[in-house]
Amino acid sequence: MARLLLAHPLFLSKSNAEVEASSPYFPLGLLYLAGYVRHAGHEVAIFDGTFSPDEQAFVDMVNEFRPDMVGISALQPTRSDALLLARLAAEKGPVVVLGGPDPTLAPADYLAATGVDIVVHHEGEQTITRLLELLDADDLSPQTLATEAGVAFLDDTGQPQVNQPRPPIENLDELPLPARDLIDMDRYLQVWEDDNGYSSLTIATSRGCPFGCVWCRDAVHGDSYRQRSPESVAAEVKELTSNYDITRLRLVDDVDGMPREWFEDWEQALENNDTMIPFEPLSQSARADLPLLDVQDSL
Repeated sequence: MARLLLAHPLFLSKSNAEVEASSPYFPLGLLYLAGYVRHAGHEVAIFDGTFSPDEQAFVDMVNEFRPDMVGISALQPTRSDALLLARLAAEKGPVVVLGGPDPTLAPADYLAATGVDIVVHHEGEQTITRLLELLDADDLSPQTLATEAGVAFLDDTGQPQVNQPRPPIENLDELPLPARDLIDMDRYLQVWEDDNGYSSLTIATSRGCPFGCVWCRDAVHGDSYRQRSPESVAAEVKELTSNYDITRLRLVDDVDGMPREWFEDWEQALENNDTMIPFEPLSQSARADLPLLDVQDSL
């Protein structure tokens, strides 16, 4: 099976703004990708640049892991470092794939950059797994990519071709849990506690936008709103509280758009498996009456 190295190109050493924010978030999206790919039988590792001194640590990991494919996630603020890692990876020979919010918004811009072979746009678990299957079959080419949803690539004439998005995963309960074991979670927890006075982990309970905003149609998870069951999230919380010393959860979802009934059912599911723990929103919320909500000193 193919070997995939996923890379998170955010270096705290290069970002004073991130250091001042005192809230380093581990790359939850990449951890979901890693969990899905690993569940499909492929070998996967993650380069997390957050606490790395510079890009040489990435080169060292590429040399050590020897991946068949390198997947790099990019946001607009991390575009330059993502493309730097793409160039460095390409020098070593693996297929280089870019994905995430910024490549989803501007795939042609990334395809024009040195070292980028393919862009995965929108939701990536099924698409990156399909690319690994094609790589295993020695059948990864412009001809086969032409019929694959969710990718952008250069055709035989060197022109960018952006295929239709792959349909989103409807039943989020079927997703493997994020592969948190592939990064230094203890480091994140310690930094967060040192800077904020408590320990917290981010968790996702939904995908898409509950409000149907126009700009969300090109977001990674598209404009459809999908919610995990309260029981599924409670089971993940059970695992987190068993493995990590945390005092709070940090929901990455748009809390203001989620129904109160879901929170009530989640509270009951947490009580049923003896994992009651408060949560805080990722950003300022207009709501203050939700079960388990705790915003004290958190925003």
